[in-house]
Amino acid sequence: ANLADGAGETTTVTVTGAALGDYAIASFSLDLQGISMTAYVSAADTVSVRFQNESGGALNLSSGTLRARVFKA
Repeated sequence: ANLADGAGETTTVTVTGAALGDYAIASFSLDLQGISMTAYVSAADTVSVRFQNESGGALNLSSGTLRARVFKA
């Protein structure tokens, strides 16, 4: 989606076995163009990934592949 400066969007990825308190990381298959990406376990088997635009201008990411991995705490 098109993200205005200061705007963000959160999506979820199913990661079987993920539990609250686990460590989560995410990767995206395309250049983030200055958008920051943060991953966290938000529920059992669910990783939430937040895309946040603080670049100073609007940015629009093309469709890509989002991957998430969880490490047990």
